Amino acid sequence: MGFRMIAPKRVRKVKTKNGQEVLRRLEEYLESDTVTGEPIEILCGFWEDQQNAITYQELRQAVIDGAISQETIRLWTQDYSVLVANRLSNLWTDAITAGSAGQPILDGLAFEFNTQAPGILNWLSERGAEFVTVCTQEQKDAISALLTKRMKDGHTVDELSRLIRPCIGLTEGQTKATANYYDSIVENLKKEHPRMKQERIRKKAQDAALKYAEKQHRYRALTIAQTELAFAYNRGADESVRQAQAQGLMGEMRKRWCSSGDMSVCDMCDALDGTEIGMDEEFGFKGRVLFRGHKLLPPAHTRCACAVEYIEVSPPEF
Repeated sequence: MGFRMIAPKRVRKVKTKNGQEVLRRLEEYLESDTVTGEPIEILCGFWEDQQNAITYQELRQAVIDGAISQETIRLWTQDYSVLVANRLSNLWTDAITAGSAGQPILDGLAFEFNTQAPGILNWLSERGAEFVTVCTQEQKDAISALLTKRMKDGHTVDELSRLIRPCIGLTEGQTKATANYYDSIVENLKKEHPRMKQERIRKKAQDAALKYAEKQHRYRALTIAQTELAFAYNRGADESVRQAQAQGLMGEMRKRWCSSGDMSVCDMCDALDGTEIGMDEEFGFKGRVLFRGHKLLPPAHTRCACAVEYIEVSPPEF
């Protein structure tokens, strides 16, 4: 007799009316054009500019040297710094403002939210600096994956030089996937068209890899937009509660982790669901700390759509 293992059903935890509304407002925001429109175009346009800025001679030299030059890395860092200062900071600020309206407990309170408060300005500065550092390192690691001995032994200098450009802006995993896709196209064309010239095969494979990389860029841009603006949105919600407290409009507060509870929620966030802690305490999720105070609020990981419900446990003291 055989036995079939059935995975246990996830128990959906009961949420308060306010908790449900908090999640609804966040979901509505993350699915709006504010997140899925302009930020994606900004990031994809930014990476395209970076690709066009590097010359074919520089790419060939990188393949020959087996590494991207320090000058190129410095320029990438500078590019990301300008992106943060000129575009992303404004998007983060707008998300913080949206988050300040994301808490039902604040509905009806007469107070003006200040986006220039020290807590917000410090967060923008720290998050921006970390974003520049991480993105530059990810870009360096991604291109370095194309310059390993294995890749150089299996491809010509011209092949790798032309493959690097469309991969600028992708993660290491996406870059490897693009290279594997290129190789698979080459192998298929060789089998199906044995008389096709090698130059023609490479050109068709390069065109296919370029389209594949473009899709990967849009996917990465959406991931960054949803994650970064979720960071800012939740920060805005937290800061609005703190400002209301400072103005004597709210008393002692606690925060409760809220996830949707459906099957799309990861095990880590599902375990956090309903966890209630003090305002200055950290949630106990695992993973690398991206910036100071990261674990005070969701998201816990990329494209996490969790939020916090704020609960007043005692009235303000006058």
